[in-house]
Amino acid sequence: MITPALVQQRVRALPSLPATVVALGEAVADERSTLDRVLEVLAKDPPLSAAMLRLSNTVGYAGDRPVNDLRTALQRLGFDAVLNLSRSTAVIREFREAREFSSLRLWQHSVAVGLTAKSICRLQGDRSREDSAFLAGLLHDLGKFALDICFADEYHPVVEAFREGEPLVEAERRILGVTHAEVGAMVAENWNFPPELAQAIRGHHEPPPGDFLANLLHLCDLLVRTRLPNGPSDEHLVVALETLPSFQEVFKPDKEFDVERLTFAIDDELEHAVAFVQLAFKD
Repeated sequence: MITPALVQQRVRALPSLPATVVALGEAVADERSTLDRVLEVLAKDPPLSAAMLRLSNTVGYAGDRPVNDLRTALQRLGFDAVLNLSRSTAVIREFREAREFSSLRLWQHSVAVGLTAKSICRLQGDRSREDSAFLAGLLHDLGKFALDICFADEYHPVVEAFREGEPLVEAERRILGVTHAEVGAMVAENWNFPPELAQAIRGHHEPPPGDFLANLLHLCDLLVRTRLPNGPSDEHLVVALETLPSFQEVFKPDKEFDVERLTFAIDDELEHAVAFVQLAFKD
């Protein structure tokens, strides 16, 4: 077993977000910020700027015409989307290596969850939550990387049990006494992400009633795993949507919703996730 105090101690040793991303967050949070100020921040990190330009042309952000300059990309995306894309790119590039998991496959799953969460918000007409939903989905399994890096020896038997068919969260609780959801929330808190995002990460396997974001993550994680299994325990995973408490939390009974349309949207987002991760992995 490992203690929360030890987890906190080792998690603090993880790489922090790049200075450019931190400065970008401060600029976006400042209501007085201008487009030129945000461009000035991004100009200090040419690789990140190049990645932002590539991503603005794909994965649901592209418009009718390709974007060839960063100013146009920022105008198209908006400040919140720019901040979340830059955070996403930085996190994926920072955690491209894993000992116990395929980092490429894990990020594809995470991006697919994020894109599906964003798609659900869009289909519901809730545009204000789209970018936070995407970021939460992207980061929901970050605790797996943290455990893989910070507790490599202790995490190995957990992953072995998972590969033999035991659900990962159950194996983590039994062997470690802490789950990747709890560890991921600690990382998000250390990186000064919004408290509601850390709370959603912590609760994405057992979402509390009334927490829309945690329930959205739980639902999207299940939906993606039915199409892209994470391991043996997912191979025969079947989800009856209407019976899930998280489905009832996300899709209120008084709202009409086209489930078939959602199904097609998820299949599209899986393809987008592959393209997104491949672009983010590029140097």
